Amino acid sequence: MLNVGMTELLCFAIIALLVLGPEKLPEAARFAAKWYGKAKRFIHSVQTEVDRELKLSEFREEIQKEIDRMTEIEQRLQKQLDHLTQSTQQEKTHEPSSPRYTWLSPCRLTPFSANFVQLHGADAVKVSRSYLPSTLKIAV
Repeated sequence: MLNVGMTELLCFAIIALLVLGPEKLPEAARFAAKWYGKAKRFIHSVQTEVDRELKLSEFREEIQKEIDRMTEIEQRLQKQLDHLTQSTQQEKTHEPSSPRYTWLSPCRLTPFSANFVQLHGADAVKVSRSYLPSTLKIAV
């Protein structure tokens, strides 16, 4: 913490011994150690408080970024919803009274369909109906 080497400590101890004398030196050492411990604990508590505040500020920044991202998504969804509502309202005003039907491509494999009857004739429908039972029984 203070980058004090062994020679500096030795010089400090010799000067303290000369100034205080052998009777007061142990009491002064205890006093210095006590204040050194208090200073070290205070510095440690300040460091942990600063670290906690930094983590809290980083967390707040992350939350703010997520909130901004969510509001952007909400605005895009609102624009899409508005566009869809406008387009459906325009279609309702321009829509003819008869319903619209979409014709699918003809399928030759579907029996009883109009294309099947046109390709194979009405007799094919009668023949295929003969394979169906007249009454349908359902097992319960």
